[in-house]
Amino acid sequence: MLRELEIEGVTVFPNKELFSFVPGMNIIVGGNGSGKSHLMKLCYAITRWMSEGGERELPELRGEEQRLLQQLQRVFGIHDIEELISQNSSNSSAHIRASMMGEGVPEGCAKLNFSFRAGESASQLGIQQMPQRFVRENSIFIVPREQLSIYPYYVQAGKNYPALLDGASWGLCRALAQPSLDPHELSPELGCTLSLIEELLGGRIYRQQGKFYLQSKGQSPIQFNLIAEGFKRLGTLGLLLANGSVRRGTVLFWDEPEMNINAAHLPDLVSIMLSLCRADVQVVLSTHSLFLLRELVIQLNEPQNAKLSRYYLGLEPTQGDGVRVSCGQELVELEQLDSLQAEIEQADRYMMMNHQPMD
Repeated sequence: MLRELEIEGVTVFPNKELFSFVPGMNIIVGGNGSGKSHLMKLCYAITRWMSEGGERELPELRGEEQRLLQQLQRVFGIHDIEELISQNSSNSSAHIRASMMGEGVPEGCAKLNFSFRAGESASQLGIQQMPQRFVRENSIFIVPREQLSIYPYYVQAGKNYPALLDGASWGLCRALAQPSLDPHELSPELGCTLSLIEELLGGRIYRQQGKFYLQSKGQSPIQFNLIAEGFKRLGTLGLLLANGSVRRGTVLFWDEPEMNINAAHLPDLVSIMLSLCRADVQVVLSTHSLFLLRELVIQLNEPQNAKLSRYYLGLEPTQGDGVRVSCGQELVELEQLDSLQAEIEQADRYMMMNHQPMD
């Protein structure tokens, strides 16, 4: 799981920023252009590199630098690592420090420190501190773009033209390709989460010959390209649970989970995410939905979630000085965010309109 990330000179973050993460629910809040997706992609690229490094008995520094460079390029969909350096005129380099934790890995042994500079023609990325131990737990990124209905075409494009697919989408496709486990192989907690998803969707989800289906009781299977858009993303999570890609110790990144989901189902969505946290899955989500945030606050204060760790990260663009960062264990600790304030002000205007005295 991810513990800390310190960055300087990266995309919209020209200044040094330290982000902390908890084992449970991590909520990144901000509007368009605030760097939510950049932060999540950076975390995902590092966790993927860290977990895949655990498969190598004797990692060699130069090879690991090249692998990390390729991971960042694939996840961000860029050809040159210089594109990730902040456009602020004072930045000619980017510095990143990350710390992770994993089962069987002593505290402080899974640290990574690396940097890259503009104008470097040879070794574009240099690792200053290699982890003493790699973690073996995996990470998954559920991208905003729905993928179940176009999965076969994604896979074909990824195999024939790998440069067309960003690393997060390709990683998700690879995870969805895994065969389903026997239901008895799922932990009771994750089995309960899968049941919550299938109850909401109204049937069992499964993969057959590269296509995905929803099987409702007493009805013929329905192909997922005929399912509502928001339910497809919930179905994606269900499939990842069913095949063991999301399991205890997984870091699950979910970019705007509320996208295309009716507000009436958002309480169910929050219940599903919190049940993952109770099953020892680290959840990192991004959102600018006030409704979703309020529902998270409500459910995190319920007795069954009282012991869950939670952390809010607020991102607010500023004029000429990157992004202002605020954080806290409660939503009210974040500084005012324009993306949320707009919803609050509209609600106030609407209430005042409806309470104006009649002539």
